Amino acid sequence: MKKFTLTVVALLASVGGFAQSTLWNGEDRELGTQGGFWGDGSPVVVENPEKDGVNSSDKCIKFVMTNDSKIVKLPFREWMNPSMSGSKRVSLMIRKSSAENVQIELSDPTDGTAGYWHKVATWYGDAGKWQKLVFDFSTNGDFDNPGIMTVTAQTGDVDGEQEVFIDNIAIEDAPKVGDVLLSGIEDNSLVGNLVLSGNWASGKCINTEGGWNEFAYNDYAILNAKSTDKVTSVDMRGVEAKDVDINQLFKNPNTIVFADQTYMKNETDNHENVVVDGNAENVVLSDGHAFAIPENFSAASIKLTRSVQGGVNSFVLPFYVNADELGATEFATFSKVDGDNVVFAKTTHTDANTPFITVDATETTELSFAGKGFVTTPDVLGSGFLGVYAPQNAEGLYGIDNNGKIHKGGEGSTINTFHAYLQLPGTVNAPALTFDGEVTDIGLTTVGRSDAPVYSLDGCRVADSLKNGKLAKGLYVSGGKKGVVK
Repeated sequence: MKKFTLTVVALLASVGGFAQSTLWNGEDRELGTQGGFWGDGSPVVVENPEKDGVNSSDKCIKFVMTNDSKIVKLPFREWMNPSMSGSKRVSLMIRKSSAENVQIELSDPTDGTAGYWHKVATWYGDAGKWQKLVFDFSTNGDFDNPGIMTVTAQTGDVDGEQEVFIDNIAIEDAPKVGDVLLSGIEDNSLVGNLVLSGNWASGKCINTEGGWNEFAYNDYAILNAKSTDKVTSVDMRGVEAKDVDINQLFKNPNTIVFADQTYMKNETDNHENVVVDGNAENVVLSDGHAFAIPENFSAASIKLTRSVQGGVNSFVLPFYVNADELGATEFATFSKVDGDNVVFAKTTHTDANTPFITVDATETTELSFAGKGFVTTPDVLGSGFLGVYAPQNAEGLYGIDNNGKIHKGGEGSTINTFHAYLQLPGTVNAPALTFDGEVTDIGLTTVGRSDAPVYSLDGCRVADSLKNGKLAKGLYVSGGKKGVVK
């Protein structure tokens, strides 16, 4: 299946580019030919009675609702030719004294197609306060270019007379990944770094055409269906977001979400892997999944699940790290290939995205770090010794096992994220790991078992094992095999 890749570099221009199509706004429309309601409900433009809440605009529409007069009609076809442009939602701000269902009917298309009367209701529950209501028409079939909107402020009985205030009536911009409509993306096709745009929401509505059928809509769940486990970041900044279902963004548990606010998985704990204003509280990663980030950020706490052996381990990490943090006695980065020797230079630390090896690190299955700066993922991780930020087939690649032995991956072998492998020229016949030109003790495991005693050629026992022995230059025998220290 064709994979649909979206990267930050290509799509930054679309961030914040969403825009509602305003059908009526009390700030710039009066009750005339350029914005007038019909006479139903006798609407008037008034000062906003509550500017310190959800709706801070100066003006809005008001009408008095009774059982005999519960609607207002907005004939925007008289001054515009609106298009849904792939959207399935309209929204408005409303303030009234009683909680009840509010209904919107869209009708009289302006594009010359056959007439339609699509009805959707949703619940207004914040009695006496401004509330933004979103009406989703995704279950009402395909349509575009509505010409008239009828707002029924209460579908049930009205208790006496009620003042109803309405403002900011709009067609919601459709949810997009970059500038591509979410609805037009194939399932299981998204990979890489995604940038969201448009209006994103989840919620419940009622299709009231011929009956009352409640349904749920969830853009975040749809994004999950469109994604693969190779989505590595999701940028939500600038998106108009409502009722974010944050868990749906983590089909890949290593995904990093860039957002304008934290998203709670419960009342006391922020969801991991969410970056706000360049900072994340908790980042949780695993070497079994892909990782990549389009920009730098800082993390207060990091947990990485991967196995660390007591011998040699290959690493690449997206942040600075030193030997002490891994409990390693030796720490080295790739230097060169000298004949059959693969030379590593000892160091005390490595920068972000630089492959390295550790020797005799603390054995563990989970690593913890604090106060780290993550660095943008480059196209290539290293040279000669290459880091891996996505699990991949290792057949034909040279790896270093925990005994320090260099060997080529066989059929069906894999290499996981946050590990590294060697690129060796075809002239190398029996590659041996060296530090600064000296064959290491651990490197001598190529001649036999690491736990076997080591003997000189004249039969004298010189070390209890290759792993623990400190050997001078010369030839040795271990586990029935001969090796050399140069």
